[in-house]
Amino acid sequence: MRAGYHQLVSNPSENNTAQLARVLQDIEHAAEQAAGWLSERDRLVAEAEALGGSHRQIASRADLTHAADAELTEQQATSSATQARSGC
Repeated sequence: MRAGYHQLVSNPSENNTAQLARVLQDIEHAAEQAAGWLSERDRLVAEAEALGGSHRQIASRADLTHAADAELTEQQATSSATQARSGC
């Protein structure tokens, strides 16, 4: 390097800020996708139950414990009853 010349150095703080912003945006996108897939899983669990699937069959495929499967069934039933009463 010649005298009087300075090597340009990037600002690590600016790089980190930009990278953090991208990562945070990716997290938000992933969370939206996860919510969508959970909603789809819940819909399919309710459909499987309506078709006569056992809690054990469903829970093993949906990565649910038996208690979680029963809770989901109860939530689906409550939601359906509420919609029926309100005429939705």
